[in-house]
Amino acid sequence: MFSGKFGEKLMVGVGLLLAVGLAMGSGSLHNISWDKLKESHWKVVTGKTTMDLQREAAFKSKPASSKSENTDKTAAGNRNNERTETATAMSTKTARETVKIVLYYADKDGEYLKAQTMRIPKKEGIARAALEELIKGPRKGDGLQRTIPSGTKLKDINIENGLCTVDFSKELRDNHWGGSTGELLTVYSIVDVLTQFPTVEKVQILIDGQKVDTLAGHMDLSKPFERNTDIIK
Repeated sequence: MFSGKFGEKLMVGVGLLLAVGLAMGSGSLHNISWDKLKESHWKVVTGKTTMDLQREAAFKSKPASSKSENTDKTAAGNRNNERTETATAMSTKTARETVKIVLYYADKDGEYLKAQTMRIPKKEGIARAALEELIKGPRKGDGLQRTIPSGTKLKDINIENGLCTVDFSKELRDNHWGGSTGELLTVYSIVDVLTQFPTVEKVQILIDGQKVDTLAGHMDLSKPFERNTDIIK
């Protein structure tokens, strides 16, 4: 019959009158509280008690709470993503960092050592990385000669209390070209490359994990060597 806001107001008014009428019929209007009257009114109009309406209100508030939880989870996820991106950026930056090292190769006449500077990626074990570069030989076009025989492999390296113990494969000795100067350049190219680092004071050369008397019969390799700058030109 009636719709819209007018119909709703009419139902509220009728409900209130019915509630008052029920109270009067029971003879207890003068004792009834306003809260009880409202509850009777809502029960007449909606068929629900005040407690029912409170439960509905609590239920309706749940989506807002869930939305808040979802917002918190999203914010936490964004923070985690930011941390991951920051860690990745730092790792990438570290990977791009380089460090300068000095390698020593024989000059074109095979009489002295000459320095060759290069940059390699910064990482742990920089002494090992420098020796591996020395084993590869000099850059082409620099007019320098290798000091480490072909086929030589670096097996192990250990630095403790200023002493660097470096272990090569047998090719360091078996493939060596000989001669007193050649042996001298081989030994001190290794020693001078390693002693450029502040943690290394002396170098002990091993072959297959063992001390050896000599490489080519001219130098005693059973003892550690200190840096020799006189052979560098």
